[in-house]
Amino acid sequence: MIRLIVGLGNPGLRFTNTRHNVGFMFIDSVVSKWGEWLEETGKGILGKISIDSNSVFILKPFTYMNRSGEAIPPIVKRFSILPEEILVVYDDLWIPLGSVRIRIKGSSGGHNGMQSIIEALGTENIPRLRIGIGPLPEGISSVDFVLSEFSEEELKILEKTIESTLEGLPLIVTDIEKAMSRYNKRIKG
Repeated sequence: MIRLIVGLGNPGLRFTNTRHNVGFMFIDSVVSKWGEWLEETGKGILGKISIDSNSVFILKPFTYMNRSGEAIPPIVKRFSILPEEILVVYDDLWIPLGSVRIRIKGSSGGHNGMQSIIEALGTENIPRLRIGIGPLPEGISSVDFVLSEFSEEELKILEKTIESTLEGLPLIVTDIEKAMSRYNKRIKG
């Protein structure tokens, strides 16, 4: 059972519609659909949702992507949440736009925000929902690409992806393994 959902991104208007802020976009949609923001924690903002009568905390770190892990330990300690009860939501440039992938553990795959969380919690046994922003175009560095904004057409695809993933969130929260077998099959490419 997931008890905390953490959406990754970078704070500030400059990053609002960038590819690296997909985790923030997703988490904002979750809160607007099922809950509310409660308080600022110093390193982020904490919210709570009720999804199929399950209460789940929501966290949006304001530490910038590469230091995302700094915001999580105080929340985990305060509410006695285990790493395997956390769902981290972030962008993945190796997954095509329009697709998502759910995993219950694994390496960071080169994602600095996820790496920061793994280091902060001391384990790779952290569930994650990766939202595709790829493919990486030829001749563009990955840093420039993830910090670039979506085109209008790409934003429409992303919005549909977030919407369909929200429909599956109750299952992800209660039975992530079943959700993996259902939603990971949609991946193409």
